[in-house]
Amino acid sequence: MNSTLVITAPAENTQLATLDRIKQELGITGTDTDTLLSAKIDEASSDIAVRVRPSLGRQTITETFYRDSRPSEPERLFLRRWPVVSIVSVTIDGAETLDTAHYRFDPEIGVVYRLTESGYPRRWWCRKSIAIEYVAGYLLPADDGRDLPASLEAACIDLVASYWASRGRDPALRSESIDGVASFSYWVGAIGQSGDLPPSVMAKIKPFTVG
Repeated sequence: MNSTLVITAPAENTQLATLDRIKQELGITGTDTDTLLSAKIDEASSDIAVRVRPSLGRQTITETFYRDSRPSEPERLFLRRWPVVSIVSVTIDGAETLDTAHYRFDPEIGVVYRLTESGYPRRWWCRKSIAIEYVAGYLLPADDGRDLPASLEAACIDLVASYWASRGRDPALRSESIDGVASFSYWVGAIGQSGDLPPSVMAKIKPFTVG
């Protein structure tokens, strides 16, 4: 089955690190740079989310699975956003809303299973579509009860620090030496290893990347 996503309640917060934490890490006092730093946090958070998933913040989603031309009925439905916090509702063909006893889900991998009235596994079947509304994503550092993995916050901090340290520098400059005769080396092609984020950041987000 193919599926489409509709965000019914977007994440209120998308920053993977707070301004206060960034300022502590960079040793910055005062408020003169707050606007620029906040913009850099947004930029870093977006760059990380692109490589992990479109949104890391908690949001409510309706994902609709459509019956296709293949006659097979799947044993499980794979939700495209995770971690799944809760299932709000499961509606078949826009009319039948399943009781919570008639499905179960694995929040770690975002898989939903259909159950019979007796609680045994059964295949998903519909005439047209199955709509699953669910809550997915993390509570970010500025949220009450935050549960964002520390490594993702650390990746954002590292990336903001990298942006901050490179202000005014040639982005293609890989290294330089000013001892005696100046020596410079430049990235060839895309910036970074294969045009990606700095290695320290990539190492921290690797367990969360998809594909």
